[in-house]
Amino acid sequence: MATRSPPPSSPSQSQRSQPPPTPPVSEPPPPPSTLTPPQQLNNIIDALIGAGDFGNWVNIISGTNPLVLPLSATLFIPQDDAIDHLINADPFMFPYHVIPQRLSFSDLQLFKSNTRLPTLLPGKSILITNNSKTNFTVDDSRVFQPDLYITATVAVHGVEEVLDYAVYGDGLDLLPKLNFSQQPQLVRPPPGPLMPEDEEPSDTSVAPPCIGVDFPAVFLVGCALVGFKIPR
Repeated sequence: MATRSPPPSSPSQSQRSQPPPTPPVSEPPPPPSTLTPPQQLNNIIDALIGAGDFGNWVNIISGTNPLVLPLSATLFIPQDDAIDHLINADPFMFPYHVIPQRLSFSDLQLFKSNTRLPTLLPGKSILITNNSKTNFTVDDSRVFQPDLYITATVAVHGVEEVLDYAVYGDGLDLLPKLNFSQQPQLVRPPPGPLMPEDEEPSDTSVAPPCIGVDFPAVFLVGCALVGFKIPR
């Protein structure tokens, strides 16, 4: 006579009430917008070192107070050949190469030639001298490595020459004001007033278009002067 195997034992009440174990979940990396200014500056330095043509500017940034860099910014970085001839580093050189607004290369191409971009150096702005895609220049310096480093808040572009605020930097007093309480956005120059066809303009001089920001630039330049170290 065949024997029957005992039925499988049912789980106890305590075993039925326990949920299955949850597998561990790794924390995702923080988005670029949450990076602190020192972290953002270190990432920019790593990108410049990786590009291999901006070692002199790495020395300048390394001696700069990280608080000088705003949360949203665009940096124009000259190549080494453009800085080799500079014996004494200008403490105003770094803030003049920084725009307190993130502008990718595609954003820059939306602006017409003779548009002015405000910088961290009070009263000085960068001039777009050519807006063509193949020969885009600011202060007559060609952008030869666009979007060298780019995140949601910061854009870095490599330029061939040092930007000269003594030659190109004037004209910031013509800029309109922006409200920076919201996310910075690309700003177009406002159109000029319409004039009747039979009326001659009283003044034929035309000021170049520009964009502007309401930004504590004096404080930022003060930080730059305190934290700036001249490479030896």
